[in-house]
Amino acid sequence: MKSMIAAIEGMHCEGCAETIKALLSLEAGVEAVGVSYHEGRARVSYDPAAVDPAKLVAAIEKCGYKVRSTA
Repeated sequence: MKSMIAAIEGMHCEGCAETIKALLSLEAGVEAVGVSYHEGRARVSYDPAAVDPAKLVAAIEKCGYKVRSTA
């Protein structure tokens, strides 16, 4: 299991955070997701054999948000 923290631009409310959480949760290999509107971040625990960080970033950006950085 690996984890990724993504700094996200474009969230305007808790509803945005919940949308991102729901979309990431749908990705195969994602074990846990936490998204904070106030911190502007998502923390994702995932199986690197099933999904890679680029796919997780694409899932976030697909719904109109911008990922500034990942760690």
